Amino acid sequence: MKRILTIAFWIAIVAGVSYLFIFANMRQDKLICPKFEIKVNYEDAPVLLTQGNIRQEITRNKIKVRGKELGDIEVEKIQDLLNHNPFIKTASITTGVNGVVKASVIQRNPVVRVVDMKGTQFYLDDEGYLMPLSPEYPARVIIAGGKIKPIGRIEKYRSNYPDQLQYKKLPSDLQKIYITAMEIRKDAFSNSLIEQLFLNESDEIEMFPKIGQQSIILGDTSHIKEKLRNLKIFYTDGLKTTGWDSYKTINLKYRNQVVCTKTK
Repeated sequence: MKRILTIAFWIAIVAGVSYLFIFANMRQDKLICPKFEIKVNYEDAPVLLTQGNIRQEITRNKIKVRGKELGDIEVEKIQDLLNHNPFIKTASITTGVNGVVKASVIQRNPVVRVVDMKGTQFYLDDEGYLMPLSPEYPARVIIAGGKIKPIGRIEKYRSNYPDQLQYKKLPSDLQKIYITAMEIRKDAFSNSLIEQLFLNESDEIEMFPKIGQQSIILGDTSHIKEKLRNLKIFYTDGLKTTGWDSYKTINLKYRNQVVCTKTK
């Protein structure tokens, strides 16, 4: 009998908690949303979209948030809308006990602006994800051009790959651009020096500095950290006496060598 009473007691407790939970949810659903907050985390990336852009997109899709009961707000539709925004990396929608709805967004971080052979322009972010140019906020990043094959619709290169593998879905020429841009970005000296990448007719990467007219031939992306280190040593030590415009080309292709061609 005692065991039966104990079981009945716990059943009553569980039922009571469930009822309170359901009742609380019902009350929560009836709350009127007094405010819709949007927070964009840029994580040191250049601005590509703002709170205002996100709010306008939600309004344009005829979704109302503020002034509606929480149970009637199309949260899943908002989530889907944000997930399909090419500038957004992650997004989450939450509701507070006070009825405030919050959208927390992390923006993607562009590292290079690519111009393919047809003149189509797009960004590659730090995961190798393709994005269109922002119509309002151009990002000041390295520009890449040359023999880059036309890609068509950029959406076909998006996938659910793990972040570190996303770039492997790209064509080989874009993989070279991505790897080079990422290594330049990691190196403070190269990041301050290099302004443009160019894929030449030999499918080799050439780099052009912000100062000086020389072409810096990287070649392929093998041993790229070492090549950029050699470039830094050459610029900081080798050009002290000759000057920045003494050479037409600086060739980093060969292992542990910097081969230069002088200007005429």
